[in-house]
Amino acid sequence: MHCIIVGLNIKSAPIDVLERLSVHHARVQALDQELKDATGVDGAVVLNTCNRFEIYATCDNAQESLARIRAFLYARGDGEGASGSGDLDALLYSYVDDDAVRHLLEVVSGLDSLILGEAEILGQVSRAYKAACQAATTDKLINVWFQRSLRFGKRVRTETSLGRHPVSIGHIAVDLALREVGGAEGKRALIIGAGEVGELTAKYLLAYRFPIVMVANRSLCKARELAGHYGIEACDLSTLEQQLEEVDLVFSATSAKRFVVDAAAVARVMARRPDRPLLFVDMALPRDIDPAAADIEGVSLYNTNELRGLADRNRVERALAAEGVRRLIEEELVDFNAWMQSLAAVPVITALRKQAESIKRERLAAAFEKLPNLTPSERHAVEVLATTITDRFVRAPVEALHAQCASQNFLFYAETIKELFDLDVEVNKGSIREEEGQANRQAV
Repeated sequence: MHCIIVGLNIKSAPIDVLERLSVHHARVQALDQELKDATGVDGAVVLNTCNRFEIYATCDNAQESLARIRAFLYARGDGEGASGSGDLDALLYSYVDDDAVRHLLEVVSGLDSLILGEAEILGQVSRAYKAACQAATTDKLINVWFQRSLRFGKRVRTETSLGRHPVSIGHIAVDLALREVGGAEGKRALIIGAGEVGELTAKYLLAYRFPIVMVANRSLCKARELAGHYGIEACDLSTLEQQLEEVDLVFSATSAKRFVVDAAAVARVMARRPDRPLLFVDMALPRDIDPAAADIEGVSLYNTNELRGLADRNRVERALAAEGVRRLIEEELVDFNAWMQSLAAVPVITALRKQAESIKRERLAAAFEKLPNLTPSERHAVEVLATTITDRFVRAPVEALHAQCASQNFLFYAETIKELFDLDVEVNKGSIREEEGQANRQAV
């Protein structure tokens, strides 16, 4: 059995190609079923996000299945790219066996994301796998593949520092502000601007349980739209000076061409609240907050220079953490391959146990025939003794075979046990990814 992947993402293909392959989340289960029926793979999961479209599958013949999946995608994407982007075949990437397992581990860890270490992808993979389970398009191998990968993704987030260094400006701004004011308790925040950065800032503030968050915008309608979405207050910029008196933190991210908050207004506000400091975080470019406000007593001001400096340092920290995650991935890959090889051990062990049980039953029947006067308790004692001897005899070769599951000598051990005990079983070489797997990887 083989693990394979065919797909593309925002780093490998133009967005118009991704859009053509993309499917609404309500149709993912149906697509899982269509894919499995059309390609004949044993298991299938479609991962469809705004940044990637990937098909994960398990099969007996990797090359045939890769070709069928590509044909399936050509039919969905009309076989060629749009806007002169080249044909779909040139944009699709494929992974087989170890490379496929490694890729999913990198995906759930956030190593393959546009923002290194981002956490949202773990939930997206989980939902994709759940949809495939509901569509009944998974098999044992794909179940273990995804379940192990999802556990690994959670482990990365709890045991490593990959996701502990924010790199988005909004997240960094909120973290910085919280450090400066000593936490969220008893604090009020004002967001100036109802665009994308303003919305992300609101989301991060609410995640820290800010008791009151207000949104101010030139368009009150847009401010109310954003505020209503998160259940917070809204106001227009005409009341900005009044709002500044009531808050402790101000996050500003508008597209204004001139200062939204001038130093004179800040000076008037601070004169009315001399004992309460005010922190500004200016995320706009051009700047929203007059730099002269930083010279006013009780005012602290950070702008995009400081925020981008923190973002750059955090990216370095994430890159260092990513190296550790890659080492964990290689360890996980060894464990997965050991499990894969253990599948080949199952028929050998089953045949060995069956043969031992058959011999035990045959010998017990012969013994009881010669000893007809045994009491029930004596017969039971003899059966227990025979079972104990049989189990002890079988244990050594079974443990030896299990011990070799991660070894290149596994196939030799399995064949040796088969020959020594004259077992009527075929060693399942298809579960062992050796020469055939290497050939597949070179062909992709």
